[in-house]
Amino acid sequence: DALVSSQWDGDRDSWSEGVEDSNWQRVTNDHARCTGRRCSHIRQCSFYRARERIEGADVIVANHDLVLADLALGGGAILPEPEDCIYVLDEAHNLPDKVLSHFSHRLRYGAALRWLDQAGRGLIAIAAADGLDATVAGSMNSLSAALAELQADMREQRSLWESLLDNPENVDADRHRFPNGIVDGALRDSAAALASANAGVVSQAKQINDALSRSLEQGGFEAPREQMEEWLGFFGSLILRAQGAEGLWRAYAIDALAERPPRARWLQAVEHSNGDVDICCSPIIAAESLREQLWQRCYAAVLTSATLTSLGNFERFRMQQGLADNATYLVVQSPFNFAEVAELRVPKMRSDPGKPQEHTAEIIEQFPVWVNPDEATLMLFSSRRQMEDVFAGLPGDWQSRILVQDRMSKQALLQSHRDIIDEGRGSIIFGLASFAEGIDLPGNYCTHVVIAKIPFAVPNDPIEQALAEWVEQNNGKPFMEISVPDAAQRLVQASGRLLRNENDRGRVSILDRRIVSRRYGREMLDSLPPYRRVLE
Repeated sequence: DALVSSQWDGDRDSWSEGVEDSNWQRVTNDHARCTGRRCSHIRQCSFYRARERIEGADVIVANHDLVLADLALGGGAILPEPEDCIYVLDEAHNLPDKVLSHFSHRLRYGAALRWLDQAGRGLIAIAAADGLDATVAGSMNSLSAALAELQADMREQRSLWESLLDNPENVDADRHRFPNGIVDGALRDSAAALASANAGVVSQAKQINDALSRSLEQGGFEAPREQMEEWLGFFGSLILRAQGAEGLWRAYAIDALAERPPRARWLQAVEHSNGDVDICCSPIIAAESLREQLWQRCYAAVLTSATLTSLGNFERFRMQQGLADNATYLVVQSPFNFAEVAELRVPKMRSDPGKPQEHTAEIIEQFPVWVNPDEATLMLFSSRRQMEDVFAGLPGDWQSRILVQDRMSKQALLQSHRDIIDEGRGSIIFGLASFAEGIDLPGNYCTHVVIAKIPFAVPNDPIEQALAEWVEQNNGKPFMEISVPDAAQRLVQASGRLLRNENDRGRVSILDRRIVSRRYGREMLDSLPPYRRVLE
Protein backbone atom coordinates (compact mmCIF):
# COMPACT_ATOMS: atom_id res chain seq x y z
CA ASP A 1 0.00 0.00 0.00
CA ALA A 2 2.87 2.36 0.79
CA LEU A 3 4.34 1.72 -2.64
CA VAL A 4 0.97 2.14 -4.30
CA SER A 5 0.41 5.51 -2.63
CA SER A 6 3.74 6.75 -3.89
CA GLN A 7 2.83 5.67 -7.40
CA TRP A 8 -0.41 7.59 -7.41
CA ASP A 9 0.28 10.73 -5.40
CA GLY A 10 -2.78 12.96 -5.38
CA ASP A 11 -5.04 10.28 -6.77
CA ARG A 12 -5.34 7.82 -3.88
CA ASP A 13 -9.14 7.99 -3.83
CA SER A 14 -9.32 6.35 -7.24
CA TRP A 15 -7.89 3.14 -5.82
CA SER A 16 -10.04 0.39 -4.40
CA GLU A 17 -8.93 -1.28 -1.18
CA GLY A 18 -5.90 -3.38 -2.11
CA VAL A 19 -4.24 -3.71 -5.48
CA GLU A 20 -6.26 -6.08 -7.61
CA ASP A 21 -5.45 -7.10 -11.16
CA SER A 22 -7.34 -4.18 -12.71
CA ASN A 23 -5.43 -1.70 -10.56
CA TRP A 24 -2.15 -3.42 -11.30
CA GLN A 25 -2.92 -2.92 -14.99
CA ARG A 26 -3.31 0.79 -14.29
CA VAL A 27 0.17 0.85 -12.79
CA THR A 28 1.54 -0.99 -15.81
CA ASN A 29 -0.32 1.30 -18.20
CA ASP A 30 1.27 4.28 -16.50
CA HIS A 31 4.76 3.04 -17.32
CA ALA A 32 3.87 1.08 -20.48
CA ARG A 33 5.82 3.61 -22.49
CA CYS A 34 8.95 2.73 -20.44
CA THR A 35 10.37 -0.27 -22.29
CA GLY A 36 13.23 -1.88 -20.43
CA ARG A 37 14.94 0.65 -18.20
CA ARG A 38 16.54 2.84 -20.83
CA CYS A 39 13.64 5.18 -21.41
CA SER A 40 14.68 8.82 -21.71
CA HIS A 41 11.75 9.95 -19.55
CA ILE A 42 12.29 7.34 -16.84
CA ARG A 43 12.58 10.07 -14.19
CA GLN A 44 9.03 11.17 -14.98
CA CYS A 45 7.56 7.64 -14.75
CA SER A 46 5.77 7.16 -11.43
CA PHE A 47 6.45 3.41 -11.51
CA TYR A 48 10.20 3.78 -11.75
CA ARG A 49 10.26 6.67 -9.28
CA ALA A 50 8.62 4.33 -6.79
CA ARG A 51 11.08 1.54 -7.59
CA GLU A 52 14.02 3.86 -7.02
CA ARG A 53 12.66 4.77 -3.60
CA ILE A 54 12.41 1.14 -2.46
CA GLU A 55 15.81 0.03 -3.75
CA GLY A 56 17.53 1.52 -0.72
CA ALA A 57 14.92 0.44 1.82
CA ASP A 58 15.48 -2.21 4.48
CA VAL A 59 11.75 -2.67 5.18
CA ILE A 60 9.01 -2.47 2.53
CA VAL A 61 5.34 -2.44 3.54
CA ALA A 62 3.03 -3.89 0.88
CA ASN A 63 -0.25 -5.78 0.80
CA HIS A 64 -0.84 -9.34 -0.40
CA ASP A 65 -2.02 -8.20 -3.83
CA LEU A 66 1.11 -6.24 -4.60
CA VAL A 67 3.35 -9.12 -3.49
CA LEU A 68 1.41 -11.57 -5.64
CA ALA A 69 1.32 -9.21 -8.61
CA ASP A 70 5.11 -9.14 -8.46
CA LEU A 71 5.33 -12.94 -8.23
CA ALA A 72 2.93 -13.31 -11.18
CA LEU A 73 5.43 -11.27 -13.22
CA GLY A 74 8.24 -13.63 -12.19
CA GLY A 75 9.39 -11.86 -9.03
CA GLY A 76 11.66 -8.82 -8.87
CA ALA A 77 9.58 -6.80 -11.35
CA ILE A 78 8.10 -4.46 -8.73
CA LEU A 79 9.60 -5.56 -5.43
CA PRO A 80 13.10 -6.97 -4.82
CA GLU A 81 13.85 -10.53 -5.88
CA PRO A 82 12.26 -13.11 -3.53
CA GLU A 83 15.72 -14.58 -2.92
CA ASP A 84 16.73 -11.29 -1.28
CA CYS A 85 13.66 -11.02 0.97
CA ILE A 86 12.38 -12.21 4.30
CA TYR A 87 8.58 -12.10 4.01
CA VAL A 88 6.42 -11.41 7.04
CA LEU A 89 2.86 -12.10 5.90
CA ASP A 90 0.04 -11.15 8.25
CA GLU A 91 -3.50 -12.55 7.81
CA ALA A 92 -1.76 -15.41 6.03
CA HIS A 93 -4.90 -17.55 6.06
CA ASN A 94 -6.15 -15.32 3.21
CA LEU A 95 -3.13 -15.98 1.01
CA PRO A 96 -4.42 -19.06 -0.87
CA ASP A 97 -7.61 -17.29 -1.98
CA LYS A 98 -5.57 -14.30 -3.11
CA VAL A 99 -3.30 -16.62 -5.10
CA LEU A 100 -6.26 -18.23 -6.84
CA SER A 101 -7.49 -14.78 -7.82
CA HIS A 102 -4.13 -13.63 -9.18
CA PHE A 103 -3.42 -16.79 -11.15
CA SER A 104 -6.91 -17.12 -12.61
CA HIS A 105 -8.20 -15.95 -15.99
CA ARG A 106 -11.49 -14.34 -16.91
CA LEU A 107 -12.71 -12.94 -20.22
CA ARG A 108 -16.08 -11.27 -20.82
CA TYR A 109 -16.95 -12.26 -24.36
CA GLY A 110 -19.15 -9.35 -25.41
CA ALA A 111 -16.94 -6.78 -23.72
CA ALA A 112 -13.89 -8.25 -25.48
CA LEU A 113 -15.64 -7.86 -28.83
CA ARG A 114 -16.44 -4.23 -28.09
CA TRP A 115 -12.87 -3.57 -26.98
CA LEU A 116 -11.48 -5.07 -30.19
CA ASP A 117 -13.69 -2.74 -32.20
CA GLN A 118 -12.63 0.33 -30.19
CA ALA A 119 -8.95 -0.62 -30.32
CA GLY A 120 -9.09 -1.13 -34.09
CA ARG A 121 -10.66 2.28 -34.65
CA GLY A 122 -8.12 3.83 -32.28
CA LEU A 123 -5.27 2.32 -34.30
CA ILE A 124 -6.64 3.70 -37.56
CA ALA A 125 -6.85 7.17 -36.00
CA ILE A 126 -3.26 6.99 -34.72
CA ALA A 127 -1.97 5.72 -38.08
CA ALA A 128 -3.57 8.72 -39.80
CA ALA A 129 -1.91 11.24 -37.47
CA ASP A 130 0.82 13.55 -38.72
CA GLY A 131 4.45 12.93 -37.87
CA LEU A 132 4.55 9.14 -38.05
CA ASP A 133 6.95 7.07 -40.12
CA ALA A 134 5.08 5.51 -43.07
CA THR A 135 6.34 2.02 -42.15
CA VAL A 136 5.05 2.30 -38.59
CA ALA A 137 1.74 3.74 -39.81
CA GLY A 138 1.45 0.76 -42.17
CA SER A 139 2.14 -1.63 -39.27
CA MET A 140 -0.64 0.04 -37.31
CA ASN A 141 -3.10 -0.43 -40.16
CA SER A 142 -1.98 -4.07 -40.41
CA LEU A 143 -2.55 -4.53 -36.68
CA SER A 144 -5.98 -2.93 -36.99
CA ALA A 145 -6.84 -5.49 -39.68
CA ALA A 146 -5.61 -8.29 -37.37
CA LEU A 147 -7.90 -7.01 -34.61
CA ALA A 148 -10.83 -6.94 -37.04
CA GLU A 149 -10.09 -10.52 -38.11
CA LEU A 150 -9.86 -11.63 -34.47
CA GLN A 151 -13.16 -9.89 -33.77
CA ALA A 152 -14.80 -11.66 -36.71
CA ASP A 153 -13.50 -15.05 -35.54
CA MET A 154 -14.83 -14.40 -32.03
CA ARG A 155 -18.25 -13.39 -33.39
CA GLU A 156 -18.38 -16.56 -35.50
CA GLN A 157 -17.50 -18.80 -32.55
CA ARG A 158 -19.56 -16.99 -29.91
CA SER A 159 -22.58 -19.28 -30.21
CA LEU A 160 -20.32 -22.31 -29.72
CA TRP A 161 -19.48 -21.11 -26.23
CA GLU A 162 -22.77 -19.53 -25.21
CA SER A 163 -24.80 -22.60 -26.20
CA LEU A 164 -23.26 -24.46 -23.26
CA LEU A 165 -25.31 -22.34 -20.87
CA ASP A 166 -28.46 -23.93 -22.35
CA ASN A 167 -27.31 -27.39 -21.26
CA PRO A 168 -30.18 -28.93 -19.19
CA GLU A 169 -27.60 -30.83 -17.11
CA ASN A 170 -26.20 -27.60 -15.65
CA VAL A 171 -26.73 -27.47 -11.89
CA ASP A 172 -26.95 -23.68 -12.10
CA ALA A 173 -29.01 -22.32 -15.01
CA ASP A 174 -26.64 -19.35 -15.37
CA ARG A 175 -23.42 -21.39 -15.29
CA HIS A 176 -21.75 -24.26 -17.07
CA ARG A 177 -18.81 -25.94 -15.34
CA PHE A 178 -16.62 -28.36 -17.27
CA PRO A 179 -16.38 -31.59 -15.19
CA ASN A 180 -12.76 -32.32 -14.27
CA GLY A 181 -11.84 -29.17 -16.20
CA ILE A 182 -12.03 -31.09 -19.50
CA VAL A 183 -12.94 -29.05 -22.59
CA ASP A 184 -14.05 -31.04 -25.64
CA GLY A 185 -12.37 -31.07 -29.05
CA ALA A 186 -14.33 -28.35 -30.89
CA LEU A 187 -14.04 -25.91 -28.02
CA ARG A 188 -10.36 -26.69 -27.52
CA ASP A 189 -9.74 -26.06 -31.22
CA SER A 190 -11.62 -22.76 -30.96
CA ALA A 191 -9.59 -21.75 -27.90
CA ALA A 192 -6.30 -22.69 -29.55
CA ALA A 193 -7.12 -20.59 -32.63
CA LEU A 194 -8.12 -17.57 -30.52
CA ALA A 195 -4.97 -17.94 -28.38
CA SER A 196 -2.81 -17.96 -31.51
CA ALA A 197 -4.60 -14.91 -32.91
CA ASN A 198 -4.12 -12.95 -29.68
CA ALA A 199 -0.44 -13.97 -29.62
CA GLY A 200 -0.08 -12.48 -33.10
CA VAL A 201 -1.70 -9.25 -31.93
CA VAL A 202 0.70 -9.08 -28.99
CA SER A 203 3.71 -9.62 -31.26
CA GLN A 204 2.68 -6.90 -33.72
CA ALA A 205 1.77 -4.46 -30.95
CA LYS A 206 5.13 -4.96 -29.24
CA GLN A 207 7.00 -4.24 -32.47
CA ILE A 208 5.11 -0.96 -32.90
CA ASN A 209 5.57 -0.13 -29.24
CA ASP A 210 9.34 -0.70 -29.55
CA ALA A 211 9.52 1.54 -32.65
CA LEU A 212 7.67 4.36 -30.88
CA SER A 213 9.85 3.96 -27.80
CA ARG A 214 13.06 4.11 -29.85
CA SER A 215 11.84 7.24 -31.57
CA LEU A 216 11.02 8.80 -28.23
CA GLU A 217 14.55 8.09 -26.98
CA GLN A 218 16.52 8.80 -30.14
CA GLY A 219 14.27 11.01 -32.23
CA GLY A 220 13.02 10.24 -35.71
CA PHE A 221 9.29 10.92 -35.69
CA GLU A 222 7.93 14.42 -36.01
CA ALA A 223 4.93 13.82 -33.76
CA PRO A 224 4.92 15.82 -30.48
CA ARG A 225 6.46 14.04 -27.53
CA GLU A 226 3.25 14.24 -25.46
CA GLN A 227 1.32 12.68 -28.35
CA MET A 228 3.78 9.80 -28.64
CA GLU A 229 3.63 9.14 -24.90
CA GLU A 230 -0.16 8.86 -25.16
CA TRP A 231 0.25 6.40 -28.02
CA LEU A 232 2.67 4.32 -25.97
CA GLY A 233 0.11 4.21 -23.16
CA PHE A 234 -2.48 3.01 -25.67
CA PHE A 235 -0.19 0.24 -26.91
CA GLY A 236 0.74 -0.75 -23.36
CA SER A 237 -2.94 -1.24 -22.58
CA LEU A 238 -3.55 -3.11 -25.85
CA ILE A 239 -0.67 -5.49 -25.15
CA LEU A 240 -1.91 -6.22 -21.64
CA ARG A 241 -5.47 -6.90 -22.80
CA ALA A 242 -4.32 -9.17 -25.62
CA GLN A 243 -1.91 -11.03 -23.32
CA GLY A 244 -4.73 -11.59 -20.83
CA ALA A 245 -6.99 -12.97 -23.57
CA GLU A 246 -4.19 -15.16 -24.88
CA GLY A 247 -3.64 -16.58 -21.38
CA LEU A 248 -7.33 -17.40 -21.00
CA TRP A 249 -7.62 -19.13 -24.34
CA ARG A 250 -4.40 -21.09 -23.83
CA ALA A 251 -5.77 -22.30 -20.49
CA TYR A 252 -8.76 -23.70 -22.39
CA ALA A 253 -6.66 -25.16 -25.21
CA ILE A 254 -4.44 -27.41 -23.08
CA ASP A 255 -5.20 -31.03 -22.19
CA ALA A 256 -6.79 -30.99 -18.73
CA LEU A 257 -5.99 -34.70 -18.30
CA ALA A 258 -2.32 -33.72 -17.97
CA GLU A 259 -3.02 -31.31 -15.09
CA ARG A 260 -2.57 -32.39 -11.48
CA PRO A 261 -4.88 -31.17 -10.14
CA PRO A 262 -6.99 -29.94 -13.06
CA ARG A 263 -7.97 -26.30 -13.15
CA ALA A 264 -11.59 -25.26 -12.77
CA ARG A 265 -13.11 -24.08 -16.03
CA TRP A 266 -16.58 -22.62 -16.31
CA LEU A 267 -18.83 -20.21 -18.19
CA GLN A 268 -20.97 -17.74 -16.27
CA ALA A 269 -23.86 -15.67 -17.62
CA VAL A 270 -23.39 -12.00 -16.72
CA GLU A 271 -26.35 -10.42 -14.96
CA HIS A 272 -28.00 -7.38 -16.57
CA SER A 273 -25.74 -7.58 -19.64
CA ASN A 274 -28.06 -8.56 -22.51
CA GLY A 275 -26.66 -12.06 -22.76
CA ASP A 276 -22.95 -11.53 -22.16
CA VAL A 277 -20.92 -14.42 -20.73
CA ASP A 278 -17.73 -14.69 -18.67
CA ILE A 279 -15.28 -17.44 -19.62
CA CYS A 280 -13.28 -18.37 -16.53
CA CYS A 281 -10.38 -20.57 -15.52
CA SER A 282 -8.75 -20.88 -12.10
CA PRO A 283 -6.43 -23.18 -10.17
CA ILE A 284 -8.34 -25.08 -7.50
CA ILE A 285 -5.53 -25.09 -4.96
CA ALA A 286 -2.83 -22.50 -4.37
CA ALA A 287 -0.22 -24.84 -2.92
CA GLU A 288 1.81 -25.47 -6.07
CA SER A 289 1.88 -21.80 -7.12
CA LEU A 290 3.00 -20.69 -3.67
CA ARG A 291 5.58 -23.45 -3.47
CA GLU A 292 7.13 -22.65 -6.84
CA GLN A 293 6.80 -18.86 -6.82
CA LEU A 294 7.50 -18.06 -3.19
CA TRP A 295 8.52 -20.73 -0.66
CA GLN A 296 11.23 -22.33 -2.80
CA ARG A 297 12.66 -18.93 -3.69
CA CYS A 298 12.42 -16.61 -0.69
CA TYR A 299 15.25 -16.34 1.85
CA ALA A 300 12.73 -16.97 4.66
CA ALA A 301 9.09 -16.33 5.54
CA VAL A 302 7.02 -15.85 8.68
CA LEU A 303 3.25 -16.35 8.38
CA THR A 304 0.95 -14.99 11.07
CA SER A 305 -2.79 -14.87 11.69
CA ALA A 306 -5.33 -15.38 14.45
CA THR A 307 -6.67 -18.35 12.45
CA LEU A 308 -3.87 -20.47 11.08
CA THR A 309 -5.22 -23.60 12.75
CA SER A 310 -8.44 -25.37 11.85
CA LEU A 311 -10.06 -27.86 14.21
CA GLY A 312 -7.06 -27.42 16.48
CA ASN A 313 -4.28 -28.32 14.03
CA PHE A 314 -2.25 -26.86 11.13
CA GLU A 315 -2.94 -29.65 8.61
CA ARG A 316 -5.44 -27.79 6.43
CA PHE A 317 -3.23 -24.67 6.48
CA ARG A 318 -0.15 -26.69 5.48
CA MET A 319 -1.99 -28.27 2.56
CA GLN A 320 -3.48 -25.00 1.31
CA GLN A 321 -0.17 -23.14 1.49
CA GLY A 322 2.03 -25.88 0.05
CA LEU A 323 4.49 -25.55 2.93
CA ALA A 324 7.59 -27.71 3.24
CA ASP A 325 7.65 -30.61 5.68
CA ASN A 326 10.32 -28.87 7.77
CA ALA A 327 8.24 -25.74 8.39
CA THR A 328 7.87 -24.79 12.07
CA TYR A 329 4.44 -24.09 13.59
CA LEU A 330 3.61 -22.29 16.80
CA VAL A 331 0.39 -21.40 18.64
CA VAL A 332 0.81 -18.29 20.78
CA GLN A 333 -1.50 -18.05 23.77
CA SER A 334 -4.09 -15.28 23.67
CA PRO A 335 -3.95 -12.44 26.23
CA PHE A 336 -7.73 -12.76 26.73
CA ASN A 337 -9.26 -14.65 29.63
CA PHE A 338 -12.15 -15.81 27.46
CA ALA A 339 -14.19 -17.57 30.13
CA GLU A 340 -14.33 -14.46 32.30
CA VAL A 341 -15.11 -11.85 29.67
CA ALA A 342 -17.26 -13.63 27.06
CA GLU A 343 -20.12 -16.05 26.79
CA LEU A 344 -20.91 -18.43 23.95
CA ARG A 345 -24.61 -19.26 23.72
CA VAL A 346 -26.32 -21.80 21.50
CA PRO A 347 -30.07 -21.30 22.01
CA LYS A 348 -32.73 -23.97 21.68
CA MET A 349 -34.16 -24.07 18.17
CA ARG A 350 -36.79 -26.15 16.41
CA SER A 351 -35.41 -25.63 12.90
CA ASP A 352 -32.44 -27.00 11.01
CA PRO A 353 -30.40 -24.60 8.83
CA GLY A 354 -30.62 -27.25 6.11
CA LYS A 355 -34.23 -26.10 5.73
CA PRO A 356 -33.60 -22.38 5.09
CA GLN A 357 -37.22 -21.21 5.07
CA GLU A 358 -37.97 -22.77 8.46
CA HIS A 359 -34.67 -21.54 9.88
CA THR A 360 -35.27 -17.99 8.65
CA ALA A 361 -38.81 -17.98 10.05
CA GLU A 362 -37.57 -19.02 13.48
CA ILE A 363 -34.85 -16.36 13.50
CA ILE A 364 -37.48 -13.71 12.72
CA GLU A 365 -39.76 -15.08 15.44
CA GLN A 366 -37.08 -15.28 18.14
CA PHE A 367 -35.09 -12.21 17.13
CA PRO A 368 -36.62 -9.97 19.87
CA VAL A 369 -35.71 -12.63 22.45
CA TRP A 370 -32.13 -13.11 21.35
CA VAL A 371 -31.15 -9.52 20.50
CA ASN A 372 -31.16 -6.55 22.88
CA PRO A 373 -32.18 -3.41 20.94
CA ASP A 374 -30.17 -1.18 23.28
CA GLU A 375 -26.73 -2.71 22.69
CA ALA A 376 -24.27 -2.98 19.81
CA THR A 377 -24.89 -6.17 17.83
CA LEU A 378 -23.14 -7.58 14.76
CA MET A 379 -25.24 -10.28 13.08
CA LEU A 380 -23.45 -12.33 10.45
CA PHE A 381 -25.15 -14.30 7.68
CA SER A 382 -23.77 -16.88 5.24
CA SER A 383 -26.52 -16.10 2.72
CA ARG A 384 -27.53 -12.74 1.31
CA ARG A 385 -31.02 -14.06 0.72
CA GLN A 386 -31.43 -15.04 4.36
CA MET A 387 -30.09 -11.67 5.50
CA GLU A 388 -32.58 -9.82 3.32
CA ASP A 389 -35.46 -12.14 4.29
CA VAL A 390 -34.80 -11.76 8.02
CA PHE A 391 -34.69 -7.97 7.68
CA ALA A 392 -37.88 -7.91 5.61
CA GLY A 393 -39.67 -10.12 8.14
CA LEU A 394 -38.95 -7.94 11.16
CA PRO A 395 -41.32 -5.20 12.35
CA GLY A 396 -40.57 -1.62 11.35
CA ASP A 397 -39.36 -0.57 14.79
CA TRP A 398 -36.65 -3.25 14.59
CA GLN A 399 -35.78 -2.41 10.99
CA SER A 400 -35.13 1.21 11.99
CA ARG A 401 -32.35 0.00 14.30
CA ILE A 402 -30.64 -2.20 11.70
CA LEU A 403 -27.87 -1.19 9.28
CA VAL A 404 -27.76 -3.66 6.36
CA GLN A 405 -24.61 -4.34 4.36
CA ASP A 406 -24.56 -2.78 0.88
CA ARG A 407 -27.33 -0.29 1.64
CA MET A 408 -24.42 2.13 2.00
CA SER A 409 -20.65 1.83 1.73
CA LYS A 410 -18.89 -0.32 4.31
CA GLN A 411 -17.04 2.68 5.73
CA ALA A 412 -20.22 4.76 5.98
CA LEU A 413 -22.14 1.91 7.60
CA LEU A 414 -19.50 1.38 10.29
CA GLN A 415 -19.28 5.10 10.96
CA SER A 416 -23.08 5.35 11.28
CA HIS A 417 -23.00 2.45 13.74
CA ARG A 418 -20.31 4.13 15.84
CA ASP A 419 -22.16 7.44 15.82
CA ILE A 420 -25.36 5.77 17.06
CA ILE A 421 -23.50 3.99 19.86
CA ASP A 422 -21.74 7.23 20.83
CA GLU A 423 -25.18 8.81 21.24
CA GLY A 424 -26.07 6.15 23.81
CA ARG A 425 -28.47 4.24 21.57
CA GLY A 426 -28.42 0.65 20.36
CA SER A 427 -27.42 -0.33 16.82
CA ILE A 428 -27.50 -3.61 14.89
CA ILE A 429 -25.41 -4.46 11.82
CA PHE A 430 -26.51 -7.16 9.37
CA GLY A 431 -23.47 -8.35 7.42
CA LEU A 432 -22.13 -11.13 5.20
CA ALA A 433 -18.71 -12.79 4.98
CA SER A 434 -16.77 -9.55 4.48
CA PHE A 435 -18.04 -8.35 7.87
CA ALA A 436 -16.90 -11.55 9.57
CA GLU A 437 -13.25 -10.64 9.08
CA GLY A 438 -11.23 -7.46 9.37
CA ILE A 439 -13.98 -5.49 11.13
CA ASP A 440 -12.68 -3.72 14.24
CA LEU A 441 -15.44 -2.60 16.64
CA PRO A 442 -13.80 -2.47 20.07
CA GLY A 443 -15.41 -1.72 23.41
CA ASN A 444 -19.07 -0.70 23.34
CA TYR A 445 -19.16 -0.73 19.53
CA CYS A 446 -19.75 -4.51 19.60
CA THR A 447 -20.94 -6.43 22.64
CA HIS A 448 -22.92 -9.18 20.88
CA VAL A 449 -21.96 -11.21 17.81
CA VAL A 450 -24.76 -13.32 16.32
CA ILE A 451 -23.81 -16.01 13.79
CA ALA A 452 -26.87 -17.15 11.87
CA LYS A 453 -25.41 -20.51 10.89
CA ILE A 454 -22.15 -22.38 10.46
CA PRO A 455 -20.39 -20.57 7.57
CA PHE A 456 -19.95 -23.39 5.09
CA ALA A 457 -18.77 -22.31 1.64
CA VAL A 458 -21.43 -21.56 -0.96
CA PRO A 459 -22.19 -24.98 -2.48
CA ASN A 460 -22.41 -23.69 -6.07
CA ASP A 461 -18.99 -22.03 -6.18
CA PRO A 462 -17.31 -23.55 -9.29
CA ILE A 463 -13.83 -23.64 -7.75
CA GLU A 464 -15.11 -25.38 -4.61
CA GLN A 465 -17.08 -27.81 -6.77
CA ALA A 466 -14.03 -28.63 -8.89
CA LEU A 467 -11.88 -29.12 -5.78
CA ALA A 468 -14.45 -31.42 -4.18
CA GLU A 469 -14.70 -33.38 -7.42
CA TRP A 470 -10.93 -33.88 -7.53
CA VAL A 471 -10.66 -34.85 -3.84
CA GLU A 472 -13.47 -37.38 -4.24
CA GLN A 473 -11.85 -38.93 -7.30
CA ASN A 474 -8.70 -39.40 -5.21
CA ASN A 475 -10.64 -41.32 -2.55
CA GLY A 476 -10.95 -38.33 -0.25
CA LYS A 477 -13.97 -37.00 1.61
CA PRO A 478 -14.55 -33.39 0.49
CA PHE A 479 -16.97 -32.51 3.28
CA MET A 480 -14.72 -33.60 6.14
CA GLU A 481 -11.41 -32.67 4.48
CA ILE A 482 -12.40 -29.29 3.02
CA SER A 483 -15.83 -28.00 4.02
CA VAL A 484 -15.63 -28.65 7.76
CA PRO A 485 -12.08 -27.33 8.37
CA ASP A 486 -12.73 -24.23 6.27
CA ALA A 487 -16.05 -23.53 7.98
CA ALA A 488 -14.40 -23.99 11.39
CA GLN A 489 -11.79 -21.41 10.46
CA ARG A 490 -14.46 -18.94 9.31
CA LEU A 491 -16.36 -19.52 12.54
CA VAL A 492 -13.30 -18.57 14.58
CA GLN A 493 -12.86 -15.43 12.47
CA ALA A 494 -16.52 -14.49 12.90
CA SER A 495 -16.51 -14.97 16.67
CA GLY A 496 -13.28 -12.98 16.81
CA ARG A 497 -15.21 -9.79 16.00
CA LEU A 498 -16.28 -9.67 19.68
CA LEU A 499 -13.05 -9.23 21.64
CA ARG A 500 -10.72 -6.66 20.15
CA ASN A 501 -8.79 -5.61 23.26
CA GLU A 502 -8.25 -6.77 26.84
CA ASN A 503 -11.08 -4.62 28.21
CA ASP A 504 -13.83 -5.91 25.90
CA ARG A 505 -16.81 -7.88 27.20
CA GLY A 506 -19.78 -9.52 25.50
CA ARG A 507 -21.32 -12.67 24.08
CA VAL A 508 -21.45 -14.76 20.92
CA SER A 509 -24.67 -16.49 19.83
CA ILE A 510 -24.69 -19.28 17.22
CA LEU A 511 -28.15 -19.95 15.80
CA ASP A 512 -27.28 -23.39 14.45
CA ARG A 513 -27.93 -26.50 16.53
CA ARG A 514 -25.58 -28.54 14.35
CA ILE A 515 -22.76 -27.06 16.42
CA VAL A 516 -23.88 -29.31 19.30
CA SER A 517 -25.90 -32.05 17.58
CA ARG A 518 -23.38 -33.21 14.95
CA ARG A 519 -19.98 -34.71 15.56
CA TYR A 520 -18.27 -32.26 13.20
CA GLY A 521 -20.15 -29.44 14.94
CA ARG A 522 -18.77 -30.42 18.32
CA GLU A 523 -15.27 -30.44 16.80
CA MET A 524 -15.91 -26.91 15.55
CA LEU A 525 -17.20 -25.89 18.97
CA ASP A 526 -14.07 -27.20 20.64
CA SER A 527 -11.86 -25.30 18.19
CA LEU A 528 -13.40 -21.96 19.22
CA PRO A 529 -11.79 -19.87 21.96
CA PRO A 530 -12.71 -21.15 25.46
CA TYR A 531 -15.66 -18.83 26.02
CA ARG A 532 -18.00 -19.56 28.91
CA ARG A 533 -20.58 -21.86 27.30
CA VAL A 534 -24.34 -21.76 27.64
CA LEU A 535 -25.78 -24.61 25.59
CA GLU A 536 -29.55 -24.54 25.92
